[in-house]
Amino acid sequence: MFIFDFPWEIQHFFTDFWLAVNITLLLILGVLVYLALKKPVWANFLVIILLPTYLFRSNIFWLPLTYLEICIWIVFVALIVRMIINKEKVKTHFQYPYKWPILIILLSATISVFISTNLTAAAGLWKAYFVESLMFFIVLINTVKSKKDRDIILWALGISTLSISLLAIYQKFTAFGIAESAWVAPDIRRVNAMFTSPNSVALYLVPIMMIYIGWMLDDIKNKLFDFGFISKLLIFILSCLAVVYTVSQGAWLALAAALFFFLFFTVSKKWTTAIVISLVILTLLIPQTKNLIISVGIESPSAQNRFVLWQGSLDYLTSSAKNFIFGAGLFGFSDILDTFRDPLKMEPLIYPHNIILNFWMEIGLLGLIGFVWLIFDFFEKGFKKLIVGDFGQSRLLLIGILAAMITILIHGLIDVPYFKNDLSVLFWIIAGLAIL
Repeated sequence: MFIFDFPWEIQHFFTDFWLAVNITLLLILGVLVYLALKKPVWANFLVIILLPTYLFRSNIFWLPLTYLEICIWIVFVALIVRMIINKEKVKTHFQYPYKWPILIILLSATISVFISTNLTAAAGLWKAYFVESLMFFIVLINTVKSKKDRDIILWALGISTLSISLLAIYQKFTAFGIAESAWVAPDIRRVNAMFTSPNSVALYLVPIMMIYIGWMLDDIKNKLFDFGFISKLLIFILSCLAVVYTVSQGAWLALAAALFFFLFFTVSKKWTTAIVISLVILTLLIPQTKNLIISVGIESPSAQNRFVLWQGSLDYLTSSAKNFIFGAGLFGFSDILDTFRDPLKMEPLIYPHNIILNFWMEIGLLGLIGFVWLIFDFFEKGFKKLIVGDFGQSRLLLIGILAAMITILIHGLIDVPYFKNDLSVLFWIIAGLAIL
């Protein structure tokens, strides 16, 4: 049976209905097994909707697993079964894109398990963030074969945001389930949905919002103002409200960068460049905006803590050849942080809050190289489709998918957009959508 890992008020709510929740979860697994064998695209649909269910946890014998992990194993094993049954088709239809970057990342992550000072915790992160997220990536790209299949996946992404967005909006007005007392006061309230951090809400919602902007613009271009368009718009509005209520500065920075990316490829390259340059110059010339950026951004306690994290990480990485090459190992950063953290100013964190340093510290220099290679490969494939006009999907939707990765990278400059169960799977879904 499953236990729950939520902020205490939400935890208490689920505990009151412990038996009913567990029976429901088991019934859903039964449905997923059927779909995985008979209708694999719809099985993917269900898994994506269930991404937040990594907060339901259990053990199978000695092995700790989340509900999401069980779901991923079901669809992956079903793929293997179908491959065995249809072995002749596998030779010509099985896909494995990004092969070399993925192999490098997996190799580095595996080495980092043994570099870590906490082997058990490191193995758990290796399993969830690398092995199982890649398993779902393999399932996705080998089951989505048509525009209809792709649309099913896009709807799943949108529906998966509803539980997060609706709970976050409800929290804004009630404070129910907010994880930290510092975020509860109405005038400074920050929502966190079912997670422990407001940034977790924004990190999940913002990439999907960009995909939906591209999808909706495609509908507008084709004058499709039907129920589907209204549903997409509603999903987008609810997500946008939830992101606003997180008060996440990184989210707005990511959104701004992605929107300029959209304008660059859909309106005018020259005008977009001119607007960006003009805004930068005006921001630096106008004392009020310059001072606001300095006070709210650079000089804020959050920013100052980031600087401490980054400097401490760089000091560790450059302190020896071993550290430079291998990093701290999976789940190793928390031990490093304790050597330079002021407990009166900074909470105990488990990542440096910078996407480059996150990967470097966790899976070493080789893993960072594999990740950078993957990102270049992702954008190379996407831009090639834009330039050549080879759109397995609409041009606007493709731009939205590329913009989604932009938000991950930009938000990742000051946060952790990958090392979390749902976010690691979301990353590989976006990587897969660019090539479907």
